[in-house]
Amino acid sequence: MAHTGLINGTDLIVKIGTDTVAYATSCSLELSADEIDQTSKDSGGWKDIASGLRSWNISCDALYVNNAAAATTEGFPELTTALIARTAVTVHFTFVTPATGDYVYEGSAILSSLSLSTGVEDQATYSATFNGTGALTQNLTS
Repeated sequence: MAHTGLINGTDLIVKIGTDTVAYATSCSLELSADEIDQTSKDSGGWKDIASGLRSWNISCDALYVNNAAAATTEGFPELTTALIARTAVTVHFTFVTPATGDYVYEGSAILSSLSLSTGVEDQATYSATFNGTGALTQNLTS
């Protein structure tokens, strides 16, 4: 049965292929569309726009772990390899345990930003941003 009602953010994750981003603390999906100005003298003094090129990105923050991740997870070292190689990846924004009828968002993306940071006596963390190349699909799990 699909998740219903308000969703606990802990239930949402980012996957690269079939591998989960390890030790993630937050994730987000952003969709946007450029505006095409179609204002004319017939617009009555109001701005008139149409939807233009669409784009999307998925980002996540995670705790940094120095050792190699398990075979079913992606960590900072694996993401660094993908960024250096300029490799497109299939990225998914989904539930930890998808149920029939849950939405899954996925598409091909380029890892466009990866940063590692820490403070004194603080946990090291990293952030990653995947910019979509082509369409984002919205699918229902079955």
